[in-house]
Amino acid sequence: MTGISSLFAPNVSLLVAFLAGLFSFLSPCVFPLIPSYLSYVSGVSIERMYEANLAGARKAVVINSFLFMLGFTIIFVLLGLFSGMVGRFLHSLWVIRASGIIIVFMGFYVTGALNKFKFLAFMSADKQFNLKKKPAGLIGSVVVGSIFAAAWTPCIGPILASILFISASMHNTLEGGYLLFIYSMGLAVPFFISSVSLHFFLSTFKKLRPFLKTIQVMGGIFLIAVGILIFFNYLAVISLYFGNTFHYNIPYNG
Repeated sequence: MTGISSLFAPNVSLLVAFLAGLFSFLSPCVFPLIPSYLSYVSGVSIERMYEANLAGARKAVVINSFLFMLGFTIIFVLLGLFSGMVGRFLHSLWVIRASGIIIVFMGFYVTGALNKFKFLAFMSADKQFNLKKKPAGLIGSVVVGSIFAAAWTPCIGPILASILFISASMHNTLEGGYLLFIYSMGLAVPFFISSVSLHFFLSTFKKLRPFLKTIQVMGGIFLIAVGILIFFNYLAVISLYFGNTFHYNIPYNG
């Protein structure tokens, strides 16, 4: 699919990207730390966030959380634009095949099946930025969000890399950026809901905490399935099947 209309046509890849963002949010080293992230970017203590009657504090948490999400979304979209551009210049069936293989590999890594291979330890190497004090003002929240886009890589790196390879297989710069925007929304929407209601987050966390490892394994299996579909170019075929009606109904003069 080409042109502006294809960018917004129903696309299975977009659903894959959103679910990948959601799995990233639920990763064992991101999900438990959400209250700490909210406290850090807003300057409001976790104890104060628990108090529903503090409207001023709640407003600060929501606004700074939104700007934090804007920060990491900008970084992810730029990565998507770059990978889409690279894929555009390397337009080849072999790019699709290679992307599928790498995504399957990432899927196995996420499930933990490759943990015994010590030479892969670099993929989970911790990155510490040691930001003792947040940069001042609302712009500081955007800056921190951009930095945390890199700081999260030990947790979400394999999933993020998989989405970037899907982006490259699309051979389209704009679609690559749009795909990573949708991925960011999968990460940002539950994060924003948590900022609006920390009580809701805590109740959800208590229910999901025993299943975080299982959710991570499910995320890995999900990536393996997506990688297989991409290798055989079935993801594009499925997207085309669901998008044909929409695509043909939109006039495009490009």
